[in-house]
Formats: sequence, C-alpha cells, structure tokens
Amino acid sequence: MDIISVLNKTPCCDLIKGQEPITIDSSVSVEEGCKKLVEHQFTSAPVIDNKTGKIVGILDYRDLVAFILLVFSKEKDNANHDIFLDYDRGSKIKYIVENASKLSKEDENNKLSIHLLADLSLKNPTNTLLYNSPILKAIDIFSQGIHRLLLVKEDGSLYGILSQSDIVKYLASLFPIQVPGQKNNNSIKWEIGEKPIRLARPEITEVITVDRHATVMDALRLMYNSTISSVAIVENVGTKKLLRGNISMTDIKEVIKHNKWRLLWYPVGSFFEEIRKKQEFENNGYDKVPVYTVGTETSVIKVIQKLAVIKGHRIWIVSEGDNLRSVYSLTDFMKLLKTELDNSKNQQQN
Repeated sequence: MDIISVLNKTPCCDLIKGQEPITIDSSVSVEEGCKKLVEHQFTSAPVIDNKTGKIVGILDYRDLVAFILLVFSKEKDNANHDIFLDYDRGSKIKYIVENASKLSKEDENNKLSIHLLADLSLKNPTNTLLYNSPILKAIDIFSQGIHRLLLVKEDGSLYGILSQSDIVKYLASLFPIQVPGQKNNNSIKWEIGEKPIRLARPEITEVITVDRHATVMDALRLMYNSTISSVAIVENVGTKKLLRGNISMTDIKEVIKHNKWRLLWYPVGSFFEEIRKKQEFENNGYDKVPVYTVGTETSVIKVIQKLAVIKGHRIWIVSEGDNLRSVYSLTDFMKLLKTELDNSKNQQQN
C-alpha cells in the first residue's frame, strides 16, 4: 500500500484520541489568557464565548507577537527603553494592557479582553474540519501554511485540535526507526520518503536569518514581516552563515513566564543562550532548546523521524562546520505530501 492510500483511509480523529484540549474564555483579560497558554505549555488554544459556546477564534503566540509589536512600535526606534528595565516588579503584561486599552473602548473598565487578540496576526486564521475527515483533507489545508485545525463534531462543537505535528508524529509511526542490521518489513511504499532531503525539495530558497548581535525585537519583527515562525541565529563569517541557535515566536513565553520584558532588547544570541541555560536548570540538566540539524543527504523519512522524536517544528540543514544551507519546516512536509496527492490524482485521471 502506498502512503497516499493510507492517509486517505485514516480519519483525523484517530490522531488525537484521548486529547483534552484547553479553551480560553473570551472575556478573560490578556494577562489571564496568556498565562493559561504558558502554564499548559500549549502553542495555541481556541477562544470560546461561554455565553453562546461558539468558537470566536484561536489565540497563539503569533497573535501575541503581533500585539507586542503593535504596542511597542509606538515607541520611536531610538527611544529610551528604561521603563522596561524595572518591569520585573510589575504584573506580567500590565504595560501592554495599559497601552492597548487606549486603542479600544470596546471593553468595560478599560480592560482588554483576550478575544481581541485571537487571530490578530491574520497569518494563522481559525479553520475547522469535520473530525472524521481523512487526513489528506487536513494536509491540503496545512499545505497552505495553516499550523492547526479545530476538529468539530456534526453539531459544530469542538472535538479537538489537530496540528501539523500530529501528522508528522503519525507518519513517523508508519516508518519506525530501524535497528542497524534489522530487516525492513514495512509494507507501506513512499518513494519520495527514501530520497535525500536536498532532492525532495530542490527549489529550496535561501533561509532567512538574523545576526546573533541583533535584538530579540529585531528577530520578532523579522519573523512577523516574513510570515515565518522561526529564524536561524547566525554568525556571519565571510560568505558563510554559521548556525549558532534559533528563536521562534513561542520563545516569547520565556519573556512572559519569567516576567522579564527587558529581554526584548537583549542581543538575540544572548537571549538564546540564557533561555537554554534556564530551561536546562529547570529540567534537571535536560536541554529543551538545542539546535537540531541534519545533513543534506539525510532521507525525508529520517528527518520526519527526528522531528517526531524532538517534537520540533523545523529542522536546519547544514553542511560541514555548521554552515547553514536551508531549513525544512512542517509546512514544507505538508506541501510535499500535497504534491504527491496531486500527482496521484493526475495519474488516476490519465
């Protein structure tokens, strides 16, 4: 059986059995809503109107980054940011709430409710799909750059949340890591999956990077304006870009969780090292934010297996000496599968 047939026969709901998704009340404050995301370690959550039970949107870190940039961009580029240096004594996002409340009179008591931030970035809008739809339908949507879907029941109520990561995890389960010398008994065929990553997507363009001396705010602006969720931190040495780390939009949770808005003006390289050391300390020496890389000759299946194990959203492709060549994201895999689906349809029609 080929991979397309498997994905066409498997319903989306099979990938999230036992899931208990969190939801956020649309009337809670920005501070409360963001705190819930951080505490539950989710990258996104549906925002629900508790009066009607309807989904009003999804809150993710891209929306929070959009809001931070909106508020902080009111400061001039050369403005003095001393106000943030003593922010540790304040509440987590009091400064944002106080400034943002001036932009809207919609909420009572001058409080900004979380529903105003849901889908604020317009880059990862709310999409729904019937819970028992085949996985290929989800892949079709994910290939457009959408990172997660709300699976709904026939009555429109929430069943669960399906992400690109869930599909990669499922793919990895179809092609388990082989023990050296062990015979491959897998009956599922995936021709492209056996190819080196450089051949699977030959049209790869130059990866977007940020110099390690740039600020965290510079990196957030670059990600937001480039509609990407992560950027490589590099050291420029001649014509080479040596990979020194990475920062993603979800790393903003480290600023929120530790109540340190001053970190936004740290050099991004120092920020990466600081959160790496802090998380390593908090997790008994386990490094939660290492830089994951593969070589250009690594097969597509092995890259997927690695992403599933590390629970990553992207992997950096490097040549000798950590010279950055490209990046492969979960969206790239969705596009790869979508191309295979289209080719399969064309062959059947012919």
